[in-house]
Amino acid sequence: MKKLKIYKIRTRTIQQGKALTKPIYERKNFTGTLEEKAYIIGFRLGDLHVSKTHPNSPTIRVSSNSTKKEQIKLIRELFAPFGHVKEIGPDKKGAVNIRSYLNNSFEFLVSKYSNVPSWVLKSKKYSSAFFAGYVDAEGTFAISNRNQPLFSIKSQDKGIMLDIQKYILPKIGVKTRFQFVRAAGSIISNIRSNKDVFGIFVYNKKDLTKILDSLLPYLRHEKRKSDALKVLKRIQNVRT
Repeated sequence: MKKLKIYKIRTRTIQQGKALTKPIYERKNFTGTLEEKAYIIGFRLGDLHVSKTHPNSPTIRVSSNSTKKEQIKLIRELFAPFGHVKEIGPDKKGAVNIRSYLNNSFEFLVSKYSNVPSWVLKSKKYSSAFFAGYVDAEGTFAISNRNQPLFSIKSQDKGIMLDIQKYILPKIGVKTRFQFVRAAGSIISNIRSNKDVFGIFVYNKKDLTKILDSLLPYLRHEKRKSDALKVLKRIQNVRT
């Protein structure tokens, strides 16, 4: 260090040094198709926090907290092939914190889009894959107390929800309303909404069938897929 000062050689900043640090665990480039990329972006926008510690960082950290084992399993399966995955917990509330450390080939996940990316909307396949990812994070398939099959999705992401209602659902032949659900600051099941919540609700059996046909090839969340199949079975039983 003294000689560097004597010869007036500039040292690297901490950020520059970190950028050259070799990761402890092996990382692999994302090699998925555009459909897989669309799915992961949809899931990320619904349920994941993604960050870089600084612009030159060689590491992209993907993290989430969940009490649902299916959610933790899905995140592990998505990212373990590409980098180190660390799980912390469960905590007193039963939530597990899961973190994935990936290389810069996953930089497409860093942006928190306020709308569905335009390239996704250009293709029915990409739109369906994106929609499936977002549904795996935020959606619900269920049979109501009145034995009515239904699909719903509720979110604070107004722009994304509008794009789903205006562009993605019409691609599969479904027209439905975009609804205001509750205001920012409202509390449901001890959870406070930071922003207004919006929803899309589908009860019509023909529309439900179209949604299921579009999403089932892409759904990866075990419970979401299981519930979707129950709804499909219920619809088929009603028809017969």
